[in-house]
Amino acid sequence: MKFRLEDITKEGQEATFFQSEGWLDERLKGEEKRTFHFTGPIRVHLNLSKVGRVVRVRSQTETRGKWLCARCLEPFSLVLTSEFNTTLKPRPDFVLLEEAELTREDLDIDFYEGEEIDLTLLVQDQVLLTLPQKPLCREECRGLCPRCGKNLNREVCSCPPRFMDSRFEPLKNIKIH
Repeated sequence: MKFRLEDITKEGQEATFFQSEGWLDERLKGEEKRTFHFTGPIRVHLNLSKVGRVVRVRSQTETRGKWLCARCLEPFSLVLTSEFNTTLKPRPDFVLLEEAELTREDLDIDFYEGEEIDLTLLVQDQVLLTLPQKPLCREECRGLCPRCGKNLNREVCSCPPRFMDSRFEPLKNIKIH
């Protein structure tokens, strides 16, 4: 997803990319037990505009994936979408030697070098930030019974309603004054 600065006009430049399901595999290599996989291409729509050497990037992403529910461990499908705006400026030649306080606007700025802008990592980060931390098949998912392991969304178990982990049994005798 590289763009030459001279090709970006004030009116803007738009582009749509379709990346394969494995596009983020290299970035996700550290994930030991991945509970999801992408099931279709990752669609990326970019709109770039330029004023002087400052480039404004608006991007939209959409992808489909299959996850394991964090509560009931059942597979489910999910569509992830995101929108992202950022401003790109030429990387300054100097380095600040003292501390500087960032403003809210500073967080939406990134830098580029040379006459070409590569948005690949920026867009990959955008997609990775949309991944759910705790994927749920539905908000009211009841999960698994901690004692017998039955899926409580599909069946009712006959376990006693108040199950106490035996490791916490000694705590019942503690008296606080």
